[in-house]
Amino acid sequence: MPAVLHQFRPAQLWRDTLYVFGGIILAAFWLTVLWTLVSLGVGLAVLTVGVPILFFSLLLWRWGANRERERATLVLGAPIANAHRPLPPQGFWKRWGARFRDPATWKDLLFLGLVGPIVWVVFGAVVVALWAAALAALLTPVFSGSAPDGSWLGGLRPAEVVGIAVAGLVGIVLALAATRGLAAASGALARSLLAPGDRAALEARVAEVEATRAGAVESADARLRRIERDLHDGAQHRLAYVAMELGRAREKLADDPEGADRLIAEAHQESKKAMVELRDLARGIHPSVLTDRGLDAAVSALAERCPVPVDVDVALDRRPPPAVETAAYYVIAEALTNIGKHAGATHADVRTRYDDGRLVVEVADDGSGGARRTAGSGLDGLAQRVEALDGTLAVDSPGGVGTTVRAELPCR
Repeated sequence: MPAVLHQFRPAQLWRDTLYVFGGIILAAFWLTVLWTLVSLGVGLAVLTVGVPILFFSLLLWRWGANRERERATLVLGAPIANAHRPLPPQGFWKRWGARFRDPATWKDLLFLGLVGPIVWVVFGAVVVALWAAALAALLTPVFSGSAPDGSWLGGLRPAEVVGIAVAGLVGIVLALAATRGLAAASGALARSLLAPGDRAALEARVAEVEATRAGAVESADARLRRIERDLHDGAQHRLAYVAMELGRAREKLADDPEGADRLIAEAHQESKKAMVELRDLARGIHPSVLTDRGLDAAVSALAERCPVPVDVDVALDRRPPPAVETAAYYVIAEALTNIGKHAGATHADVRTRYDDGRLVVEVADDGSGGARRTAGSGLDGLAQRVEALDGTLAVDSPGGVGTTVRAELPCR
């Protein structure tokens, strides 16, 4: 019973009303504009003038269908997934051919040009009639006293007026139920025509997996190149210098012990620097504290090294899967690195928690904002790592307000 009553909460009923009455307005718009353009385009197609009109009409109804997918959030609680197939990366006629061959294009036209408007008009008329009748009955006691003598309303007895008002209350309940039911039915119809079918969903999933796989490969390749570059430019040079100094010291050991000792001391100092660089590089590949003690300890270590004060709240009752834990760590590490280098922030917050089988990671700062995911950037590499695990990464960074990086990683 509570679940049923939840559907009739005031906020939901208000959204249902917006959806139904908005449908009436949209029905008039699409029936007028869409069919006028389509008819004009078909009629003028032989003169070639109609072809651009038809192309524009197709784009218009695909755009309108996408807006309907978003509008369905009012009654379904979430937008309807886009059913359109991905377009070829290039080629004008190839892209237009893909649009015309896409079954979702013609389902969009069927919904916007015929089924949707008919349903919206019929359902809207029923809802308007029910509400009008209920409100008229409920207001009978107000108007019966001032009704002219001899009229039907003025000739009602008090008991009849009370009976009609009570019927108005019942009518309000029926109008509420009808509004909820018809809005839900209209949303379900939109979902049946506008949601991707099994084949389209499978194709979209395959395309998504191919894209995330390619992104993961590119990200891994970039990390390998970075590791190779760091080894070549840092530790390798230092170790070569150590070997050279030890060779010189060996040559001087018999004739110049003091010079040999000085060279050995310099080689010793250089070897310690090489060890520090190798330790930092190993931590960047996979920190041992993450493996040994988990995300809480690893993130705390990152916060201690960050030049900006960081509040850490890791509310996890169990360790995530290793791949998820590693991805979450690098999201936090990259975000804190960006905060320390570029954000100009005075404070940062790190939050991790579980939410419906997903690990949610949020890193926020009060800096200058303006961070964007661009190809080849650190945020792009993080997004590719997260998406390879079927997760999502969002960056909210309005200028002058600060930046919030939010990653969601499935743990089931």
